[in-house]
Amino acid sequence: MNQRIQEQWESNAQAFSDLVGGKGTPHHRKILNPCVEKLLGNVKDKRLLDAGCGEGYLARYYAKKGASVTGIDLSQSLIETSEKLTDEGIVDYRVDNVCNMESVPDDEFDIVLSNLVLLNIPCLDEAINEFHRVLKERGILVFSIVHPAFNFYGPGSWEMGEKDLETNRRRGLFFKVDRYFDEEEYERYWKTREGEKFPEPISFFHRTLSTYFNSLSRAGFCLLEFEEPLPIDGDEFFERERRIPFFAVFKAQKI
Repeated sequence: MNQRIQEQWESNAQAFSDLVGGKGTPHHRKILNPCVEKLLGNVKDKRLLDAGCGEGYLARYYAKKGASVTGIDLSQSLIETSEKLTDEGIVDYRVDNVCNMESVPDDEFDIVLSNLVLLNIPCLDEAINEFHRVLKERGILVFSIVHPAFNFYGPGSWEMGEKDLETNRRRGLFFKVDRYFDEEEYERYWKTREGEKFPEPISFFHRTLSTYFNSLSRAGFCLLEFEEPLPIDGDEFFERERRIPFFAVFKAQKI
């Protein structure tokens, strides 16, 4: 992972932690996290690596579900925040790079979880190979990304209508997709809960779905399930997300 990516996350660490707020954004809570939990299944007494743990809210959650959790992240600041937010001793946090996990031995984990990480790194194949290396035989990998076919952090965008006064979101008229096959880096600013830009832009690496599937296959994984999760309830806030998928979630097994 190059220094530029690391510096982005160091600069944005506090804003990111504030946005996640210890439990994830509404999109995490109402769309992504329930799907990830379903695919992971029972984690009790399993060794779980949270690869790219951010401020650690999923690491904490699965530790309380009975898993023995290790969380790694490229950002020293995010690891320090994770340690402050976590009951002492329930998660082993480390500063490490998902593309070359020097602190993690071979065949160490039953489960690798990598939540919204692979779309922000330049080294997809290296990371997938590392996940395979650190998993035990028949171990499970679950990872999520923003859906690349409908990714407004990449080449696509919504054509917006008027703001809905009940949800305080603009209604989506339609989603514009173009240049899907052009795999390249985009820099985008996230916004805080107050609508202000993060201190620095974040890199997003647009890739096709076939690139993700083929990377898994080359590394020695068998794809078990693929999900494009819907919101879990009828909240009108997610009117757009019930029309096209916001996330894509993969479950694969080491073979």
